[in-house]
Amino acid sequence: ERKLRGMMVDYKKRAERRREYYEKIKKDPAQFLQVHGRACKVHLDSAVALAAESPVNMMPWQGDTNNMIDRFDVRAHLDYIPMYTPPLLNPISPEQESDERKCNYERYRGLVQNDFAGISEEQCLYQIYIDELYGGLQKPNEDEKKKLAEKKASIGYTYEDSTVAEFENLSEK
Repeated sequence: ERKLRGMMVDYKKRAERRREYYEKIKKDPAQFLQVHGRACKVHLDSAVALAAESPVNMMPWQGDTNNMIDRFDVRAHLDYIPMYTPPLLNPISPEQESDERKCNYERYRGLVQNDFAGISEEQCLYQIYIDELYGGLQKPNEDEKKKLAEKKASIGYTYEDSTVAEFENLSEK
C-alpha cells in the first residue's frame, strides 16, 4: 500500500511538472517562424534570361491554361486565393455623426492646442511621462480648507492676566 501510494504521489508530481513544462513552451506559432536566406549577386546573362522566360518553364496555375505562372512561383503552392470583398459601409444617422464629430474634437483637441502653442510632440510626450511618473501638482482648494477649519474644535481658554474679548460674528454650528 505504501509503495502504491508513493507511486501515485510520484505520478502526480511528474504530471504537474509535465503540465508546467508544456505551459511554458506553449506559445504563438508565429513566434517560431524562421526565415533563412543568402546574399546573392545577380549576373545578367541574356541567354539565361531567355531560357527562364521560355514557355517550357511556365505552368498553368490551378489547371487554368489562361493563367500561366513560372514553375518557381510561390503561387504554385497555394490551393485557393479568396476574392477580397470590402466590408459594406453602414450609413450612419445624423445623431451618430454628431457624436463622432464630438469624439474627434476631443480626440484631436490636445494636438491642435499644442500645435498652436508651438509645443513639439517630444515635449508633450515628455510632459505626459513626467505627469504619470510623479502625478500632477494638486493644490488644495480654499473651500476644502474652510470646511476642514469648521470641523476643527475651538476651545476657549482665558489666561489669568488677559482680558476676555467677545466676538460679534460667531459662526453657528
